[in-house]
Amino acid sequence: MSRTLIENSRIWHNEGFISDHTLVIADGIISGIRPAAEVQELPGDWRMDGKGYYALPGFIDLHVHGGNGFDVMNATEDALQGICDFLARQGVTGFLPTTMAASAAQITAALSAMEAFAARPHTPYLGVHLEGPYLNRDYRGAQPDRHLRAPRPDEYLPWFETGQVRLITMAAELEGGDQLIRDANAHRVTVSLGHSGASYEQARDAFAIGLRQITHTFNGMAGIHHRQPGIFVAAIENPQVTLQVIPDGVHLHPAIVKMIVRLAGRERALVITDAMRAAGLPDGHYSMGEVAVIVKDGKARTSQGGLAGSTLRMPAAVRNMMRFCDLTLAETIPMLTRVPARSIGMYPQKGSLEIGSDADIIIWDEALGVQATLIGGKPVYQAARTSLPSESKKKSSPLRR
Repeated sequence: MSRTLIENSRIWHNEGFISDHTLVIADGIISGIRPAAEVQELPGDWRMDGKGYYALPGFIDLHVHGGNGFDVMNATEDALQGICDFLARQGVTGFLPTTMAASAAQITAALSAMEAFAARPHTPYLGVHLEGPYLNRDYRGAQPDRHLRAPRPDEYLPWFETGQVRLITMAAELEGGDQLIRDANAHRVTVSLGHSGASYEQARDAFAIGLRQITHTFNGMAGIHHRQPGIFVAAIENPQVTLQVIPDGVHLHPAIVKMIVRLAGRERALVITDAMRAAGLPDGHYSMGEVAVIVKDGKARTSQGGLAGSTLRMPAAVRNMMRFCDLTLAETIPMLTRVPARSIGMYPQKGSLEIGSDADIIIWDEALGVQATLIGGKPVYQAARTSLPSESKKKSSPLRR
């Protein structure tokens, strides 16, 4: 059994970082974090010099519509691979491709493409996030009005039964919403409240049934009023509910991001990008599903001026969270790793560097960003600006054997 040894890095461990230790990977799993002096090299071992950078759990993004010119609703394996390649460069080792409200046939086609794609090894694909089609028209944002409808079990149960759906965003106040929450829970699908006009009481009741997340908090929902506390207050009161945050400085003012983190705590706030096709590309005319989008100054909007996803990437999200919330890197990391993984029932397999966890790892420099990305112990990205040379006497590249 060959191993990968990541040496000379500051390893995320027990809420902080440790040095002078070696991260040991065997068969795609983290098998140990041991003092460097105690690790004996074995025949076939591959040694990777971390050059003093950080070794972190890979980022997990539960809300991604696309990137680098690709869109989830293209419903092709090539588009999904293009998104995966783009995200790997951003340090994302796990994501949920996110659909738009669409016809049953379009959503089924997207799920079929993802089901076929799921068999590919060493990709960041974790399953699907259905954003809609069961959303409130009054809070639809960029979601196409003609595809919004109330939930019907005969429509959504076949989607759940594919085993690909891990998260669904819905408006709990719609007729049939309670049954959808129960059915989703029965299929181990996390339910998130979004694009919703639910009252405080309706949200509280939905949480009692089993709704467990808030989609892009404060976007696509009513705000707080002193006589109508609404979704946010109901969510803050419930310790089982996690809250998605888009820290691009556009969807939320930095002070609101800081408020969410302070009120919910760092174990309940999770970072998403809500990235769409234009992420990683210049300003211009794009689409999000079937919705036309104009990107100007990095801000994605519909022709009516409403926000339509974002062009945010996870490295910028990390830095923004640190800056907006006055946090250290160690304090920020759980909101991009452990919290999202736990919210969809995948922690500690994902979002962790614990022994027995999948070896989904990024090598990170605070100034330069992502230097390398490994999924299941296999390198899937290396920054061109650094070779991360191996210290092995064989002088092998750290990203090749």
